[in-house]
Amino acid sequence: MNIFDIVMMLCMASDPSSCHEQRLQFESYKSLNECVFDAQFYIASWQAENKGWTIKNWRCEYAPEPGADDTDEQPAAKP
Repeated sequence: MNIFDIVMMLCMASDPSSCHEQRLQFESYKSLNECVFDAQFYIASWQAENKGWTIKNWRCEYAPEPGADDTDEQPAAKP
């Protein structure tokens, strides 16, 4: 089972310069390429419930593993 993030850039309908990124997550046995097709249904459902926002663009990504640290920072060395 794969876990995907649909990463959307959302802008307020009343203020198109006010934008932020939001992620929708879903599970599928399909590939990342197929996520692009399936995501359209999740996005349409989200848009129907959130009329005050416009979707400027979107993409699919594999979601990070649960508990995975997505930073490259190393722990500070002790003196």
